[in-house]
Amino acid sequence: MFFTSLVFLFLFLPFTLPGFLLILPGLRKPLLLVASLVFCAWGGVSYVTILIAIILSNYLFGILLGASPSPKTRSSWLIMGLLVNVLALLSFKYTSFFETNFNILILVFKLNPVHVSHIILPLGISFFTLRGISYLVTVYRQQAPAQRNVVELGLYIGFFPTLLAGPIERYKDMEPQLAGPFPGLELFASGVRRFALGLAKKIIISAPLASVANQVFGTAMPALNSPLAWLGLISFVLQFYYEFSGYADMAIGLGRMFGFRFSENFNFPFTARSVSGFWERWNITLNTWLLDYIFLPLTTSSRRPLGEFPASPKQSPRSGFVILLIFLLWGSWYGAGWNFIVFGLVFGLLFLLEKTRFGLALEKSPAVVAKIYTLFFVLMAWVVFRLPDLHTSIHYYKVLFGIEGARFETGRVLGYFNREYLLSFILAIAGCTKIFDLARRKITGLSEGGNAKKPAFHAYTIITLLLVVLVLVYSGMTVLSQPSVSLNYFRF
Repeated sequence: MFFTSLVFLFLFLPFTLPGFLLILPGLRKPLLLVASLVFCAWGGVSYVTILIAIILSNYLFGILLGASPSPKTRSSWLIMGLLVNVLALLSFKYTSFFETNFNILILVFKLNPVHVSHIILPLGISFFTLRGISYLVTVYRQQAPAQRNVVELGLYIGFFPTLLAGPIERYKDMEPQLAGPFPGLELFASGVRRFALGLAKKIIISAPLASVANQVFGTAMPALNSPLAWLGLISFVLQFYYEFSGYADMAIGLGRMFGFRFSENFNFPFTARSVSGFWERWNITLNTWLLDYIFLPLTTSSRRPLGEFPASPKQSPRSGFVILLIFLLWGSWYGAGWNFIVFGLVFGLLFLLEKTRFGLALEKSPAVVAKIYTLFFVLMAWVVFRLPDLHTSIHYYKVLFGIEGARFETGRVLGYFNREYLLSFILAIAGCTKIFDLARRKITGLSEGGNAKKPAFHAYTIITLLLVVLVLVYSGMTVLSQPSVSLNYFRF
């Protein structure tokens, strides 16, 4: 079940939300947990079985951690709990990858290949296993007590708004909110607006871009030319950003409707002046998770942000190695394949490069130069991300720069620029900047200083309300006419 599916928009949410608002306060959390289990089970009973097993195992290990006075015993329980989460993630997400590469390796020794039964990847396992790890580490570090209420822990690990696409909240940040969620009117209204924004990103902006990107990347390499390859690449990167950030916006909006405040997951990454700056603004909660639970335990340095890594990797070889490990994990988190590992490695190497004198020179360079450099290498990295193997990626690079490919034909490129695509493309480019945010701040800022009667502020409120209604109506009509509109992001 996706946020943009018919079942979610016209059945699941219309029943769950009023039920939550009208039910007795003591039954709200059980209702949300049951709704989350139903949401998960919609994709298959086995999915919800796995989620329940993760919730119960983390609940048990959390209790054992909290009740153990001995540091050695606590460490043992932590390791066992972490293994359950990590093995679940590896088994379901990476078994096929390991099997394929292991069979390639043993062919050298002329041994019989190993075959593993087909494993269906449960949607959301990358998210709820990482939240399970966060819970256990938080209890181990004594940053929060062990959770005695299995319903509250179940909500943290498997709450349906964050089940499929995050954000990946750390337990120490979410624990205070689990006691009694209930949205005030202002929080609820902001949630509706945020959910509508996410729908607009997905349906109005991302879907037309995805259509063009899929057509271009589905074209045989000899039939591609350079302008067409650039069009497909830019469309894909924008499509992926708006779909991913759109799902995050919908999750944040849904959370507010039910009384939860989730962290922001994107912060205008395309305005960054460096590749490391782009990374720090992209999928922020995953980066924070990797910093807190991988980088810090593996380094002996002080707890400084990842962006404050020493100026030269040579000054801290261990930290440099861990940085590369972080980026390899970051890349492979998106999918099981060498292309994702290379994708992460490219970002890691550029990150380390920018912590040398090159980075200092980049900071002093004109903003336009720094941003062109950033966008170029970000686009280049996404070629590897999008294509299934490195061999195909190399051919695509050659087409991009005119080394290979078909002859340029204006009609083939312009044929993609219909009105729907043009509108989506213009909105996508504008939305990558802070122009809409600045306009919003300027208009709403007119009400500050106690003067709330200014016409501009009321006009902004009315226009916002009308836009929310229009987005919801248009999105509903689009989903009714195109039920498969929500499947692109989850390929990764």
